[in-house]
Amino acid sequence: MTDTARRLRIPGTSNLRDIGGYRTREGRSIATNRVFRSEALVMPGGSNSYAIYDETAAEDYRNLALSTVIDLRADDEMVRAPTAWADVSGAALVEIPIAEGGEGADTNYMRMLLGGDMKRFEIEDMTRFYIGLVERRGEALGQAIRVLADATRLPALVHCAAGKDRTGVLIALLLGALDVADDDVVADFALTGILRPNRIDTYAHLFVAKDRDPEIARVLFESPPESMRALLAHLDAEYGGVRGYLAKRAGVDDEIVEDLRRALLTD
Repeated sequence: MTDTARRLRIPGTSNLRDIGGYRTREGRSIATNRVFRSEALVMPGGSNSYAIYDETAAEDYRNLALSTVIDLRADDEMVRAPTAWADVSGAALVEIPIAEGGEGADTNYMRMLLGGDMKRFEIEDMTRFYIGLVERRGEALGQAIRVLADATRLPALVHCAAGKDRTGVLIALLLGALDVADDDVVADFALTGILRPNRIDTYAHLFVAKDRDPEIARVLFESPPESMRALLAHLDAEYGGVRGYLAKRAGVDDEIVEDLRRALLTD
């Protein structure tokens, strides 16, 4: 399966995809139609930084047959723009708030860039952001992994705002726990940059209004593979890999990892 073929082309969405099909180092595969990842979906009239529900695709949403939707956005994001994924799919909603988010006008990075406190957001800043996220939010990330390890709650869909940062880090941990090769983990993360290109355009007017060049924030809205590789290297150096991190910082022990394997892997 090519990377872009992973996208599920439901009208209104751009970053909806199935993580099934990736192979593990031992030669098994992640089953399809078990875990999906996406950007947030909101009802018509919501911000175009999200996916907008298209009523002509109502059957497509239901056909995902979701049991669970995990929303990783911060509390204020959930209140300001309630997720429509659970309602349109008939799934149960699990809210696991993670305040850090690389995309959106309410993040500290955006405020620093718009206010001039930060001159430019570079790949190194994204790397520090991701490392900080896993170090601060181990409990929340572990909670999400435990939901996905429960076969009775699958199929499940995970989303944040753009489906890029919080979702990208969680899915990287999931794939790593299943022993998917680093190259595939990085490729899955970077695919958001292909499916949702030039996201800075949505926020450019905010920079223009402050007499700032929007290009200073371009990386903030992209998915640099270098940052995901650096995150995986950090987990290797500090914890001996993803499973070590999950055990030591996220409360995900070997038994839960085995539940993940039983729920998601196929021969």
